[in-house]
Amino acid sequence: MDKELFDRLDKIEKQLSLKEKDYWEKLQVLTPILIPIIIALAGWYFTDQHNKNQLEIEKNNNENQLQVALINSSVGQSELIKDFMQHLADKDTSIRNIAIEAILYAAPTPGKKIVEIIAKTSNGNAKKFAIDALKGKRQDLVSNLFSSQKQNRLIAASEISTNWTTDNEMLSELLAKAGNCLTNKETASDCDNGVYNTIIVISNFSRSLLVTRKEEIQGLVSKIPKASPLTLKQVEELLNKIN
Repeated sequence: MDKELFDRLDKIEKQLSLKEKDYWEKLQVLTPILIPIIIALAGWYFTDQHNKNQLEIEKNNNENQLQVALINSSVGQSELIKDFMQHLADKDTSIRNIAIEAILYAAPTPGKKIVEIIAKTSNGNAKKFAIDALKGKRQDLVSNLFSSQKQNRLIAASEISTNWTTDNEMLSELLAKAGNCLTNKETASDCDNGVYNTIIVISNFSRSLLVTRKEEIQGLVSKIPKASPLTLKQVEELLNKIN
């Protein structure tokens, strides 16, 4: 009986030994194949993390630059208004029109509000000129947002974000310009940065206004190429705001 038991135990040990040997042989065969895969996966992971960190750094840099541009563009505006106020009421149409243009461009924050008041409360030529001046200002700001000059883009972005975020006509100009750029890059000096800046400034518009243009915005962002990760990150924030 004992001999039979020992024979069985011996047989089991041999089978286990064969299985262990077979396991190590398979592992030795697979190791050269697995190592490159493991290295590749590790490389992909660290590269992905690095890219995400770079995108975050770039986003923060852009936001900081916009803030600096905003501060610089606001300095001294109140003093300029004092110089032009008396000319806004001048009976000479030419002098009054020059004053309207001057405050709108030289002192954009208070100047826009003053010109809007003139457009709403005045009659005749003064009203028409004020409306046309605001229209021209919108077009200039949007054009500068797509400029090849970085400083022009930053100043335009900060001014739109500060003064025009409840203006439906400005939103229309932005959507149209960005849409044209995504269809044909020849329509602006710098379409890539222009579209990126457009998404940023649109995100600063009032939610109540954005919701009324939700379908247009969704149509616009659907055209943005997947090769623009920084812009797409801003798109996520914009869509979260209107959904």
